Amino acid sequence: MIKLGKPAMLFPVISVVAVLIAFLLLNVTKSEPDTKPVQQVKYIVPYAIQYNTEPQIYFYPENPFPGDFLVIEVTPVEIERELMFDLGFPGTISNHYRFGESWFIVAGISYDTEPNIYTLSFKTEDAGDSNVVAISDLAIGTKDFPVSRFRVPPSATVGWTAERLAEDREKVRIARETTEPQPLWLKGFVLPLEGRISSEFAAIRYINDNPPRRHNGIDIAADEGIPVLAANRGIVRLAELLLSGGNTVIIDHGLNLSSTYMHLEAISVEAGAMVERGEQIGTVGMTGYASGPHLHWEVNIGQAPVNPMQLLSGDLLWIPPAYVLEMLN
Repeated sequence: MIKLGKPAMLFPVISVVAVLIAFLLLNVTKSEPDTKPVQQVKYIVPYAIQYNTEPQIYFYPENPFPGDFLVIEVTPVEIERELMFDLGFPGTISNHYRFGESWFIVAGISYDTEPNIYTLSFKTEDAGDSNVVAISDLAIGTKDFPVSRFRVPPSATVGWTAERLAEDREKVRIARETTEPQPLWLKGFVLPLEGRISSEFAAIRYINDNPPRRHNGIDIAADEGIPVLAANRGIVRLAELLLSGGNTVIIDHGLNLSSTYMHLEAISVEAGAMVERGEQIGTVGMTGYASGPHLHWEVNIGQAPVNPMQLLSGDLLWIPPAYVLEMLN
């Protein structure tokens, strides 16, 4: 019989204890919640496993409201011809995006859309004949929008001309129409500025003594000089001073989706630059047509405004990012 000395006898015990400690540490690490608050988003994608052989239509979110955007997926679709989309409700659609046998579009629901059940259809045309690929009903709910009244001093529009306003509108139009054919976002969207929401999306606003107009974004009140961040990854399409919007930045996130940041005190990016999610693009100000320091944050599909706060819900993560397609290819 071989006698073990004390160090040799302790070695198996130490090994067992070490394994137990490691096991406990691993389980504690798995079970302990992250103390840093994070936004929970959906990462499970339905195109991963297909159970249907006939094309189906999926909506995200399933119960939208006027002013929302809607991610629409049609799958599986094996045909190579272009699909034609009929929304059935007042709105606009992005360019289509194909991933394998799944087709995606982002649809903007006009904030003037009446609550109702609408029929969406996806078709192909062959020699003038229209063939329905998939059809589905969608219920759009009721939503009340706030009414607000405020005044802006006449000095805010001194020196404005109709010609210059028309030039600015054309610059904005071109910036929002210039887009990448695939989504550029790789993660969920973030709020560009923490602060009080001083005016909500689609609010009915009476400014001075003018007729009411709808608010195409949200206003976030904050002190001048506070950093404003890019809501997500994208390409800067416009970064300059406009009459009404003041210092303005427009970021293209691909697929006709853009975000706009107005009334900035300073701009820290240039047109054509790629910016990352959370990167500083400027600071809060009150340039242009503004009554106080705030950020006007607007999100558009093409030229049509949609609810910016919905970006934070994670609905756009149902669309597979372009890098997945590149990896598979």
